[in-house]
Amino acid sequence: MPSDYWVILPKLQFSENSTCSNEVRVALSVNNKVVEFEQEFKEKKQLRGNIYVAYIKRIEPSLQAVFIEYGKNKQGFLSFSEISLDYFNIPEKEKETIFEGYSNDDCIEEASANVSSDSAASKNVNESGSGFVREVPLYKKYKLQDVISVNQKVLVQLTKEERGNKGASFTTYITLVGRYCVFMPNSMSKGGVSRRIEDANVRKQLKEILSSINLPKRSGLIVRTVGSGKNKKEIEQDYNYLSSLWQSIQKNAFSVNVPSLIYNEADVIMRSVRDFCSDGIEVIVSGKEAFEAVRQYANNALKGSKLCYRLYRGYAPIFTYYGIEDQISELYSNRVELPSGGSLIITLTEAFVSIDVNSGKMTGEDSIEETAYRTNMEAVPEISRQVNLRGLSGLIVVDFIDMLKYQYCRAVESAIKQAFKDDKAKVQFSYINDFGLMVFSRQRIKPNIQEINTTECLHCKGTGRVKSNEVIVSSILRDLQHIANKNRNKSFDLVAHSAVIAHIFNNKRNTVSTIEKEFNITLNVSIDNSLDVNAFVLKQGDDVNLNGYKPLQNSGYQIGDSSNEEADNSNKLRGNFWLTKWLSRLLSSNN
Repeated sequence: MPSDYWVILPKLQFSENSTCSNEVRVALSVNNKVVEFEQEFKEKKQLRGNIYVAYIKRIEPSLQAVFIEYGKNKQGFLSFSEISLDYFNIPEKEKETIFEGYSNDDCIEEASANVSSDSAASKNVNESGSGFVREVPLYKKYKLQDVISVNQKVLVQLTKEERGNKGASFTTYITLVGRYCVFMPNSMSKGGVSRRIEDANVRKQLKEILSSINLPKRSGLIVRTVGSGKNKKEIEQDYNYLSSLWQSIQKNAFSVNVPSLIYNEADVIMRSVRDFCSDGIEVIVSGKEAFEAVRQYANNALKGSKLCYRLYRGYAPIFTYYGIEDQISELYSNRVELPSGGSLIITLTEAFVSIDVNSGKMTGEDSIEETAYRTNMEAVPEISRQVNLRGLSGLIVVDFIDMLKYQYCRAVESAIKQAFKDDKAKVQFSYINDFGLMVFSRQRIKPNIQEINTTECLHCKGTGRVKSNEVIVSSILRDLQHIANKNRNKSFDLVAHSAVIAHIFNNKRNTVSTIEKEFNITLNVSIDNSLDVNAFVLKQGDDVNLNGYKPLQNSGYQIGDSSNEEADNSNKLRGNFWLTKWLSRLLSSNN
């Protein structure tokens, strides 16, 4: 078996006594190390890339945007800069003049394929005299309310899915992604070659192939990075497939009701085969349903390709057999071990992702400076791998070990840029500052693994920490003293977690006895492990007037009247401090 192989795993168990899982997982392993991981549930399929027929629900000139309705009670955000010239309510001659005024961009970046063509075209420059003149973006030439109307029908593509309280975002600049090409049927640019193809001879060859293809008016074609080295026949075949797909979408757009979904982006299996499979990679599929999906996609969309795929027939789960399951499990940990003894600590916050580089047990260098440099260089490829596998995006702050030498800092900066060179997402880097911090931003192309596979902890509420027993017990005693001062000669019940009760018995007996004697009260304790560790309940044993006393909102406890409640002695362990003292004296006298 070659060292590079694809593993596509749908967890579909077709046995009589088991239920079928709706999860599909894909992993790309190179030299027994996972470098790509995708996951999809049937109930939570990726919507990014789907195409809808929608209508404009509301125009907001102050936001320079409109809100569209793309489904039943589903509204999305459409920026003015994302509205194609085709939907402007202006004369056709004016549209033609504007379209001809935009120049071609022969080096559009593949990572920005889903960015509006208007935005890309606005960056183009036309040579005029001795200087360069930038084209004015369309959304600055017109007023939104003058060229767009309510209830206007639009064909839109989803670019950003709903996230929390943020709604979905759309564009009218459609992009259809193939294996070697990206077809833009209503682009303001003719397209070009991916910037990631750096070889001048290859770029020249691909540009000649593009110029020989007869594209429709107002459309563009980008050759993807994987199209490097492909001949005209392969690229033209991929374009013909995308062109026929676009014609089918247009045909459906005229016949469906508004709003409607008319095109589903490829699922995780087809996306993975399309984006990552090339010569020398073997596809191993577990599950007949997934194998059939790969076979059909290879026959329909990858005609003539030499894709090597086979069905896995082993008894052990495929991810377990190839040693992938353990590597995926490590993605849920915030600690990543480095080969030489160092480690990475990855923490997700609301504002950014923090990655802390630690030297740990790493030794063997002549000086601290050399150890720091070696640890940082060893951490760079692992940072790139973890960011990609976990789907981290937004601002990412890396706290490298401090280095004093200027050349070491520049070497680490160069290494991390090189490590992200083949990343599908767009990444922008800063420099290592005086505090040893390097900040870079990464485009969000998929949800991170914690968003889709984890839920907020019921105990810590997502903070990762809970109050210590000492703090909780101090709160209990403080509130007990306050209430006892207002209600002397009474009985009180305390219900708390067993760890809290144990801390009281082991460390705070004298304090409780002092309170009981001072206010002439009795405190009965009960254990209820169904409560959170940092929560407790104080109950009155008989009717007592609290004189309007209300507990603090952040104290983590409740006050209730238990005079009308029946105690469940079978489920709760009850104790009394007076009884406990008597038992302790009895046991000590026997000893």
